[in-house]
Amino acid sequence: MGSVCYQDVLQDLLMPNEGHAVGYMPPYSNGMELEEKFNVTLRALFHAKRLQNRSLQLFCAYFLGKILEEEADPLSKRAYYAQRLTTYYRITSVRAYFLFKPFGPTKIMNSARTSLTTLRNLSTEEFQDLVTKSSLIFNGVENWEGGVIGWITYKIFIWPYYVSPLRKIPGPPSDNPIFGNLHSLIKSGDFIEPQLRWVRKYGNIVKYNGLFNKPTLYVADPKIVQEMTLSKSYDFVKSYNKFTIALLGNGLASAEGDVHKRQRKMMNPAFAYNNIKEMVPIFIRVSSTLKDLIENEISQGKSNINLTPYISKATLDIIGLAGFSYEFNSLTSSSELATAYDSTLNFTSSILSAGVILLSYYVPFIRDIPIDINLKFNNSRVVIRRVTKRLVEEKYKKAENGELKDKDLLSLLINTNKILPDEEKMTDEELKNQATKNDFFLFALAGHETTNVTICWALYLLAQHPHEQDLLREELVKTFPDKSNFNPTFDEINSLEHLNCVIKETLRIRAPVPVDRRNNLKDEVFGKYFIPKNIEIFIGISALQKSTEIWGPTADNFDPKRWLDPSLNVTNLDYMPFLNGPRSCIGNKFALAEEKILLGMLIRNFIFQPIEGFQIRRIPFPMPKPDPYLGLTVSVVKS
Repeated sequence: MGSVCYQDVLQDLLMPNEGHAVGYMPPYSNGMELEEKFNVTLRALFHAKRLQNRSLQLFCAYFLGKILEEEADPLSKRAYYAQRLTTYYRITSVRAYFLFKPFGPTKIMNSARTSLTTLRNLSTEEFQDLVTKSSLIFNGVENWEGGVIGWITYKIFIWPYYVSPLRKIPGPPSDNPIFGNLHSLIKSGDFIEPQLRWVRKYGNIVKYNGLFNKPTLYVADPKIVQEMTLSKSYDFVKSYNKFTIALLGNGLASAEGDVHKRQRKMMNPAFAYNNIKEMVPIFIRVSSTLKDLIENEISQGKSNINLTPYISKATLDIIGLAGFSYEFNSLTSSSELATAYDSTLNFTSSILSAGVILLSYYVPFIRDIPIDINLKFNNSRVVIRRVTKRLVEEKYKKAENGELKDKDLLSLLINTNKILPDEEKMTDEELKNQATKNDFFLFALAGHETTNVTICWALYLLAQHPHEQDLLREELVKTFPDKSNFNPTFDEINSLEHLNCVIKETLRIRAPVPVDRRNNLKDEVFGKYFIPKNIEIFIGISALQKSTEIWGPTADNFDPKRWLDPSLNVTNLDYMPFLNGPRSCIGNKFALAEEKILLGMLIRNFIFQPIEGFQIRRIPFPMPKPDPYLGLTVSVVKS
């Protein structure tokens, strides 16, 4: 090694294929002084190290060796520069000197388990790509190091295309350097279907570009999803932007690691089957009120009805009573808290707010700008926290007097917490704060909005498929012949085979949460692809639930009967409307019971048909719901 001069190494590098040669562009210009050349090249080397690209490190080290051999003369000057390198390489000045005299990259490469033979075996295209990247990096270091323009240019135009390890993953080409692929997603008006097309075209691991060309992953591979949600769940943390944190709070949904495990363990008993069974009368009571209001509309001569506000108010009333023993009275009148919730949810559905939500993924401070939509949203949050604080304090006052006998979720949480071992329980102050600022609103939003969306889509799909609606009604009539006495028990509602199939199929084909956003805390390998840490990764729930590999050629069709097929081999990695693993939805049993009773009540009492000429599409924010609204022709079942 010591007798090999840098020209020999250069000649070796320039021959990855016989007869092929590629020129090099150093990171410095010939007019620079030695000190400036050294500093610029060293910065280039550090940059290559940060990128964890061993081949680029070789190029940088080559030019450092070239400088030291050709220009660092006498030997005392070489020793001086070698000494300056010891801080970064943690070696003695003597070893640093020999590392870069006469060249040095072989030792660097050997430490990375590579050799010059590796470069010689690259194809012409691969070698040209390597040299192109090195030239871009060197130019960036020379001309833009430390500059804003350089950083922006590098992040938008260089990193995604020439440096990022994700560049090797197939995916759609970027629409433009500012909006990446978000431009086509927004233009489509429906994020879900374009992503499904990507998976079917490029495979189950797709790379696309977000805002400012940020490389992002969309994953619909069951094995990888198993790692992300089960075996390595806490290595893939939930990724929440400032808007989501403001909306949901820092509660169970956004907690990680041991904090999440502790909170989940404390809350699990409240969602046990026995507790859900006792909430069934609440579901029936509100469903009956909803039925009466729709009947009243029909009795006044209306047939084409906007069902969206009715279903939304019904699900809000249910979560108020079952979650906190609070009367929202949304269906019959209103309340201060109901108005605040309505204002918040209306905010999340507007076009302008959708833009704010989208941008807040990448520009978090946008939620702090004092514009009208932010002010209205924040004012609603103030009302919600003030009222919920009062409700929580009332619950605790009852608990202190031994009078907290309510069976709502909040009461169950308070009573459960009191009997837990000291190392598992929350302090009263901690639980009060959690209920007031965080999980109260999360329960209400998740429990209200997801069920609302599911019932809306179930009615839409049944209206589009009248035969399936008739089959479901036949089952309900057989079980409950007197429609005025629809009063099922928990076990009765769960025994209805076709009702269960319709709910499952609706959740499959119209998942209320179509993706789950994560960030990897560690470097990972997905199949043959290296994934550096801190990459934004979307679990493609909708893509998994519409995969033709799993569900066959009818994957896109609404077919409840598929769930009766004994040959259907579906796991909780193929069908995951509530996710799975330790981060699965804690209220899934609650939601399913509520959805079955609401839908059962409506189908037993009404016939739903499409309105001729009225088009319904799907909008993505805040959850994929019917737009402009769920409008259907509704008539009363005669008996």
